[in-house]
Amino acid sequence: MTNQKNLLRIALFGVILAVILVLAGVLLNPGKRFKEGRIVDRNARDAEIETVPTQTIDIYNIGNSLAMVGISPMDLWNNKGYTSFNLCKGAAETSEAYYLLKKGLQYQSPKVVMIETNMMLRTEGDFQDAGVALTEYYQYFFPFCRFHNVWKTIGSKGSLRKYYMGYLVSEHIVPYEGPEDYMEYTEERKELPRFSVEYMDRIIDLCKDRGIQVIMYSLCSPKCYDTPRINALKDYAMTRGVKYVNLNRNWRQMGIDWSHDTRDGGDHLNEYGVAKVTKYIGNYLAKKCDLPDHRGEEAYADWDVMYASYLETLKEMEGKSYYMIEGDEIYD
Repeated sequence: MTNQKNLLRIALFGVILAVILVLAGVLLNPGKRFKEGRIVDRNARDAEIETVPTQTIDIYNIGNSLAMVGISPMDLWNNKGYTSFNLCKGAAETSEAYYLLKKGLQYQSPKVVMIETNMMLRTEGDFQDAGVALTEYYQYFFPFCRFHNVWKTIGSKGSLRKYYMGYLVSEHIVPYEGPEDYMEYTEERKELPRFSVEYMDRIIDLCKDRGIQVIMYSLCSPKCYDTPRINALKDYAMTRGVKYVNLNRNWRQMGIDWSHDTRDGGDHLNEYGVAKVTKYIGNYLAKKCDLPDHRGEEAYADWDVMYASYLETLKEMEGKSYYMIEGDEIYD
């Protein structure tokens, strides 16, 4: 009898704690704190998506920092009238992307989910990867655990960063000086980490269950990709029956200039490179997907306002990044 009482007490404590954490997350209001400029770390897009009008996004772009700073939703809007959001996280593993997408699907019903593949190559080993997945599981249900440090910023000056549907402008130029033939032919294949595959399977299954078209792509990045990596990613996409686009083969076609279009020596693109990639991606989506052009629709007039603001930001950020302006280690 005593054991039963103890078990009941433990269960009651667990329920009370869960209720407290859920309520704390609601009171914290990450979307509001984001608008105040108090969430600027790798969880910024997790908070920003709460501020976007529901059921207005047709494309989610998910992945790590390559995706986050690799496609401009504002350029995609101006070029094609597509509404998109970079639902990404710096240095993300696939388990993090899975739970972030699950959250994003609470607010939007996209027609297409684009998946940048570099996160499939990230691993710290099975034990650490399992720990990341477990942490994400709990933070998905209890957002307060993810954003609790925000309280420390209350009363301080907010960030200067201007986010445009998950995208931050950077016009900082640090040339790539390595070999341009970084995609030399080989039949070699890199082994994909076990947890990366498991959670990418979950991402694709989640999309398919909801009737969402999936497109996997590898952004052009000499620092992140080579042929053995691309071969493995292409094989995986083929086994899952999803479209795959390797932009590392098309960078010349897009007009990428490695002396000018990268912010950090060939790892991430800057605004100049992003504009070229976004134009290419927009044309690809127009051919492969049935997406509506919302330009001119009254319900989407705010996108024109955002785009005008974006153009002003481009002028303000000429030659700069927010890392340079704020002196913060978090630059994307």
